[in-house]
Amino acid sequence: MTKLWTPNMNRRDLLKGAAAGSALGLAPSLWAGSAFADAAQLSVFSPLPPDPAPPGAAKFSEAAFADWQKANGAQVTYDMVAWPQLHDKMATTFASGEHTWDVVYMSGWVPEFAHFLTPFSDKLPKELVEDLPKSSFSTVTWDGQSSGVVFTLSLLTLFYNTEHFEKAGFKEPPKTWDDLKRYAKELTHDGNFGWVLNYGEPAGIGGVASYWMCFLQQAGGKLYKEDGTPAFNSPEGVAGLQCMVDLVPFSDPGSISYVGINDATNVMTAGKASMMMNWPFMWKPAQDPASSKIVGKLGGALLPAGPAGSASIDGTDAWTITKTSKNPELAQKLIEFYLDKEVQKRQAIDTGWLPIRLSTLADPEVQAALPNAAVVLEQATHPYDSYVTPDYNEVTVALGTEIQKALQGKSSAADALKEAESQVAAIVKNRG
Repeated sequence: MTKLWTPNMNRRDLLKGAAAGSALGLAPSLWAGSAFADAAQLSVFSPLPPDPAPPGAAKFSEAAFADWQKANGAQVTYDMVAWPQLHDKMATTFASGEHTWDVVYMSGWVPEFAHFLTPFSDKLPKELVEDLPKSSFSTVTWDGQSSGVVFTLSLLTLFYNTEHFEKAGFKEPPKTWDDLKRYAKELTHDGNFGWVLNYGEPAGIGGVASYWMCFLQQAGGKLYKEDGTPAFNSPEGVAGLQCMVDLVPFSDPGSISYVGINDATNVMTAGKASMMMNWPFMWKPAQDPASSKIVGKLGGALLPAGPAGSASIDGTDAWTITKTSKNPELAQKLIEFYLDKEVQKRQAIDTGWLPIRLSTLADPEVQAALPNAAVVLEQATHPYDSYVTPDYNEVTVALGTEIQKALQGKSSAADALKEAESQVAAIVKNRG
């Protein structure tokens, strides 16, 4: 199905397609195939989230992308799949050899699918590369080949309800694990919960295993040893998981079944929870009075420090180009357009997703619209590692499933990681 492309699209803020486009009054020529009968074709594979793009995205998209298509003689269509099915659809389609995609969205999966992708990062304009954090290329590089470009600065940080804090007498956000657990306990009363997070999805960036990776690093632990074998079944790994378990009595009971970050976010924006870990995008919907009860009541801070300090993971939202693309140069132009300074600025202001370009991050308009940008930038000065590997999805399924058992009280933290270690060791062995 042909879908409207918008420069504000990302994994949680994509338009629902032609129907959404019609509802927003977008020009049909932007997505009608007849308008580009002789144009070059580009197919983009990306997530289809539950909500349309925020107000303001459509108007900008209509003007900006119409100009891009005319200038490049291109027709862009979208193949969209709901986020929970995205990885598996990608895996089966790549394996079948039947895909026709040119540009593919990735979230921590570049190492897994690297042999289907073409390296192009070294072909990007120097001016663009110099305006990107060097660390942004680490999650799209495997075996010495860089096969993508990250388009948003997306690190987990702490969000909290400032009104709840004031009523409880808390003058600053929690600095340590002990603070976090104490705050969560004191804030849980009268139908309000001190903590909320989505624990229902075991795998991938944004699954329960990835949240635990933050606590693992905060405790001073690592996922792998230098030889690639598991290192997480350690006092540090157990301590990190135990901290998560200790928060369960003060968490929204739905957390254990929430499979998407929006489920947990909605509890927070409804004013029913006081704290959560989340991606930068949360700032924008929290300020919308039509859907949020915490307008002007949201604060941001570094993730509380464990024994080794604060640490996070990044979302690794990236665009890649397939080896089978018939128009790789045009595909690169599309990606470069997505990273244009003005597009990045509009992405930030219209959607709440922070730009990856450093100059745009420093733009006063962006800073004013998204006060949490400073917190994310500060979080980026602390360690963050998403541990992406070719078998990342398998590893996080194994880890996440056992972590869920600990959170449900079906296993101790130590036993959960012991069992996960044996499973991950087998996965790594098969990696070779």
